[in-house]
Amino acid sequence: MKKVSIVIALAVTLFGCRGKDKLFINPNSPTMGTPSTMLTEIEAATINSFEGDINRVGSIYVQHHVGTNLGQGQEAQEYSITQLEQDNNWSQLYSTMENCVLLKKNFGADRPYYDGITSILLAMNLGLTTDIYGDVPYSEALAGDANLYPHFDSQEAIYQAIQKLLDDAIVKLAMAPGDNLETPDADMIYAGDPTMWTKMAYTLKARYLNRLSNKAGYDKAAVLAALSNGISSASEDAMGPHDPSSGQNQWYAFQNERTNYILACATLVDSMKKRPNDLRLYYYFDSTGMGGVKGSALDPTSTNASPFGSYLAGGADLATPLVTFMEAKFIEAEVKARMADPGAATALNDAIEASADKVSGGAYSGSNIATYTAGTTTLSRVMYEKWIAMYGQTEAYNDYRRTKMPALTPNPGAAYPTIPGRFPMSQQERTTNPNAISLTVTTPVWWAQ
Repeated sequence: MKKVSIVIALAVTLFGCRGKDKLFINPNSPTMGTPSTMLTEIEAATINSFEGDINRVGSIYVQHHVGTNLGQGQEAQEYSITQLEQDNNWSQLYSTMENCVLLKKNFGADRPYYDGITSILLAMNLGLTTDIYGDVPYSEALAGDANLYPHFDSQEAIYQAIQKLLDDAIVKLAMAPGDNLETPDADMIYAGDPTMWTKMAYTLKARYLNRLSNKAGYDKAAVLAALSNGISSASEDAMGPHDPSSGQNQWYAFQNERTNYILACATLVDSMKKRPNDLRLYYYFDSTGMGGVKGSALDPTSTNASPFGSYLAGGADLATPLVTFMEAKFIEAEVKARMADPGAATALNDAIEASADKVSGGAYSGSNIATYTAGTTTLSRVMYEKWIAMYGQTEAYNDYRRTKMPALTPNPGAAYPTIPGRFPMSQQERTTNPNAISLTVTTPVWWAQ
């Protein structure tokens, strides 16, 4: 797999949906890159968004970590992140989606593999944006000469758009290699393999279909059908690579640059210790010199707790999971548990073993804890096990808001009595777009209602 930096300095100026000014065109800065440079930039930015600040805040909300009072992380711990702090996240997400639209528009017609891959990446960025902010601009924000003051699309409409993007990608990726003027050899996730991207698209379809478990149109059969065509082994996992010379793994970089800002939370640590033979705990957290893994209370927090371990921060070049076999098996287990299908136990055990293998790099099979039977596999147990396994991924925050499982006690010292149901709207968007929708962080997003 070709490793490319997450922090890429392209000699290309690519604009976000709010950054256009037709009166200023720099002749020394071309406004369009090549398909390969654009795809690399889009993938790098996508990995950045799924691995960076959004993920760290979500991990604090679901009590995998605590943000101490030393600095960055404390506001998330207190449920008081500000609109201003969302400007960077918002800008990166929309710049990335705008670049997806530009790539598809300018190069997609005779490069269906590029087009299909870009549709998947657009769907992922759009999904992350709506999942954390709720209703957001889409139909009026990314169409060619984008509207500077777009209306916000409903989350329901955006979820329909995500499925359409993924369906379109599957069609494009099924075309013959000869139908492509050039193939996406610069792709750093699957090296341009259309079969692997198709599997990823189907697994994402299952992720987003399953997100609607609280809604009347929730279709369990459709989720399982998508999974049947999706990622079927850990060797097919979609991972985000890193080049340590210029773009380090963000968990690793954060820990080394902001020591003790974010540490282990006692909620997760103590829960995992109740099953002392679950060795993932010692990959999640570093206990060097501490006499064992230690977690901090929610309030007050303590710096006498364990930092990230090898699973998240094992090196500057450590790849991070984007879409995985273990996630697919947890989704299957959840759906089958809702159907009272005895196959839920097998899927759950497979998911746990896949998690143990991923976390330990193959050193720990997880077979000693993957012991569920049809009689012990309930929805609450599936979601509890998934909460543990999705450590370090935003999906843990999404699952908690959707199911309220496991039952977490909000931080008693926080600004609100409930765990935030969304992130605050970007201040720049709220103040410059008269159509902006800005709701309190305690308001659940549509799919969580």
